[in-house]
Amino acid sequence: MGNNLVQEAKRLGLDKDVKPNDTILIIGDLARWNAQGRGVVSYENFKFSEFSSLTAPVFANMAPTIVLSPLVGDNFDVIDVAIRLTELKYGGRYRAIAEDVPNEDMIRKEVRTHAPDLDFDLLTVPRAANDG
Repeated sequence: MGNNLVQEAKRLGLDKDVKPNDTILIIGDLARWNAQGRGVVSYENFKFSEFSSLTAPVFANMAPTIVLSPLVGDNFDVIDVAIRLTELKYGGRYRAIAEDVPNEDMIRKEVRTHAPDLDFDLLTVPRAANDG
């Protein structure tokens, strides 16, 4: 159970201080992902949430160690998530996932402007081969 979490965290470059019982919260466009056949089901230590569902009670119940989201979603962006996490007094790591961002430092600076105490960084990944 926990070993899969550690392996996936290593694959994503998130393995610094990841423990087998840590929870990774993935914020995203779950309805669209499901409609596209990319079924989203929480398993082991991975939890999923729509941005709009991220309330204090839901967040407290999940108690994530790491939060991941796309840089831009259908109804939110990295700034929205950073502000919400700050409002929820989140003290863990937040990483936004993006493809080929031309100016990563500009994004980091903008997030720090809105959420200066948040442990934030970008995870850049190459464009997927099957993307159109």
